[in-house]
Amino acid sequence: MYVPFAGHRLGDTGSYVAAAKAMLHGGYTTRLGAVDITGLRIPRGAVGVPQYDTYRTPGYPLLLALTGGGGAGWPTDTIIAAQALLAGATTLLLTLLARRLWSTHTALLAGAMTALDPFPKHYVTRILSETLAGFLAVAVAYLFVRCRQGGSWRWWTALGLASAALTLTRPLFAVVLPLVLLAAALSPRDRLRRFGALAAGIAVLMIPWLGWTGTTAGRPVLTSFGEGWNLLLAAHGEGLHRTAEQVESDPSFRRDFDSVHRLAPSAQALRVDRNAQARYLRRADDEQRRLATDRYLHRLRVEPLAVGWEILYRSYFLWEAHEDWVQPGWLLPFLRALDWISLMLAAGGVVLAARAGGPARELGLFLVVFTFVNGIHHVEARYGVPARSLYVAFAALALVRASLSARSGIKTPATRIGGVT
Repeated sequence: MYVPFAGHRLGDTGSYVAAAKAMLHGGYTTRLGAVDITGLRIPRGAVGVPQYDTYRTPGYPLLLALTGGGGAGWPTDTIIAAQALLAGATTLLLTLLARRLWSTHTALLAGAMTALDPFPKHYVTRILSETLAGFLAVAVAYLFVRCRQGGSWRWWTALGLASAALTLTRPLFAVVLPLVLLAAALSPRDRLRRFGALAAGIAVLMIPWLGWTGTTAGRPVLTSFGEGWNLLLAAHGEGLHRTAEQVESDPSFRRDFDSVHRLAPSAQALRVDRNAQARYLRRADDEQRRLATDRYLHRLRVEPLAVGWEILYRSYFLWEAHEDWVQPGWLLPFLRALDWISLMLAAGGVVLAARAGGPARELGLFLVVFTFVNGIHHVEARYGVPARSLYVAFAALALVRASLSARSGIKTPATRIGGVT
C-alpha cells in the first residue's frame, strides 16, 4: 500500500548500496565521490579512487547484497519484498514476546497495534536499515526475556549474536551491549557460564568488524564518522524552534563542522593509500566530538535549563509522527493526536512494568535509556522506528490494565427482595 506514496531512495541509500555492491565484489571497498560525508570537496585527481569503507557497518549492506545489491529493477523489488516479510516477522515475534511477559489478551492487542502502526511500514519500501533493525531489536528483546526466564547458555549465546547483529545494523544500539552483559553478570545462578556464552556470541560478530576498522581507520571504532556530527548538532541547540536545517546554516556550526577539513589527506595520499579516507573520517569524528563536548559543557554552565529543555524536546521528537511520513498530508493532525495518546500510554506501560519487576521492567529501562541517548544527540523521527514495536507493546499493556481497572470498578449494587439477595 505504501509503494505508490514513497520513493525507494533517500539520502543514506547510496552509501548502503555502495557497501552492498562492494560485498558482491568480494570486499568492502567503495569509491570516493566528489564530496564526502564531512562536506569536503575531494580533489579532482582523487575522485573515484577506491577506499576501504568503515563508515557503514555491514549489517544492512549484507541484507542488500543477499537480495541483489539494491540497484534499480528486480533488486529493489526483492529488498522491498524481504523487508515486508521482516515487518510481518517483527509483528509475530512481538506478539510472542508480549505473551511471555504478560497475558494472551495483552499479546494479541500488542500484535494488532504493531501490525496497524503505520510509521514503520513507511520504511518497508525504502532502502534504509530501519526495517531490519526493527526486526533485530524485537529478536534481542525476545531472546533477552527467554534468557531472564531461565534460558540455558545456548539462549545467552543467541542473545549475544542478535545483540551484535543489531549493533552492526544500527550503531546507536551499541547501548544494548553493556545492558545485556550487566544482566548476565547479575543473573542469580550460573552467572559465569551465562556471561561467557553471551560474551562469546557478541565477540563472534563484533571482533571481525573491530579488527577491520582497527586496521583501516587506525583504531577500533564501530563506525568511522557520525557520532561527532550528531552531538555537534545537538550541542548547537537543535530543538523545538530550531530545526537541524537551521542549525546547519548557522555560521558557528558551519565553522565547527568544517574545521575538520584541515585534517583531510592529499590527493596523492588518497590515490596510494586505501586507508587514507577512513583514517581522515575517524580523526574528523574525534574532533567534532571534542568540539561538541566542549560546547555542551559550556552551555550547561551558562544556560542549563535551555540545554535540558532541548534534550527533553528531542526525546519527545524521537517518537513523534514525522511530517515526511504522512500521505496524504491532511492525515497529519489525526496522526499527531494518536502520537500523543500513544506516548502517554507507553509511558504508563513502562511505569506499570517497573512496578511489577522482572524482564519487562528491564525492557522498559532500555526504552528510557534509548530515549535519553537519542535525546542528547541530533534526532530524526526515524531513529525511533527500530524500537517502535517495543514502545507499542508497552502502550498495549497500559490499555489492557486500564480496561481491567475500569471493569473491576463497575459494581452492580445488590438488591434485597423478600430476604433474598
